[in-house]
Amino acid sequence: MHGPAASGKSSTARAVAQELGFGYIDSGSIYRCATLLALRNNMAGDIDEHWPDLINLIGKAGVEIKIQSSSNHSLSAVAAKTGRLVVPNVQVLLDGEDVSNDIRTPEVNRLVAKVASDGGVRSAVLDIQRSLAASADTKVTETQGSGKESNAIPGGVVMDGRDVGTTVFPNAELKIYLDASAMARAIRRWDEMNSQWKKKQTEEAAGKQESKGDSSVPVGYPSVEDIARELEQRDYADINRQHSPLRIAPDAVVIDNTNLTFEQQVYSITDLARERMGLQRKYDDI
Repeated sequence: MHGPAASGKSSTARAVAQELGFGYIDSGSIYRCATLLALRNNMAGDIDEHWPDLINLIGKAGVEIKIQSSSNHSLSAVAAKTGRLVVPNVQVLLDGEDVSNDIRTPEVNRLVAKVASDGGVRSAVLDIQRSLAASADTKVTETQGSGKESNAIPGGVVMDGRDVGTTVFPNAELKIYLDASAMARAIRRWDEMNSQWKKKQTEEAAGKQESKGDSSVPVGYPSVEDIARELEQRDYADINRQHSPLRIAPDAVVIDNTNLTFEQQVYSITDLARERMGLQRKYDDI
């Protein structure tokens, strides 16, 4: 699943992987881990002088991406009761440390495009992506009817990222290009940041973080308009970078989710995957 920043690739891919019972890889998190390494090692100020050092750190880094799901891989039962899909949580570990929140800060957001534009970094990350995909491949048995009959679903992995359909896995059985307007993506990104900030507040001692007015994020956080401008700049950088530029794979299915509900896009992609595996569609009536 590929597409521009904040188009919903990660949450959609997680839900599709959960629904199919597949492994899941968030390739964007790997680049964010690389960016966090640059920030923590004081390379951000003059990053162009530190590419070899950063690439060496990436090569030695241990990155793990764990999807935290229930034993019942189907989300449709939950959706039938609540009317909404619940996106599985993902834990990102860098050398054993949970950095799930640390890689989503404004500082990482501002630097990740620069880090991801370097050919050496992309080559190092490519090795991690393919290694993680090989280890995440799973096989699932789908029970039907009374439970006496079952279909063996081939092992598979859902991976999201800007170039997974064109560079990382150009021969993937199904490629989805997920798109949305810059403003729609900005609102989603701001909501994500807001959610992360609320979680951080909850984890810290009460009273240590005071909100100003109606805002639940600290002073200095970018507005939705600021984020939209950043995303447009990121789009330009991704499309025009020298190494693995963002582009739509010729055989990709393009889905513009600007006006789609989350459930609509997840069910649509899940059924596309099922068709490619020779299985019946499940969600035509939903």
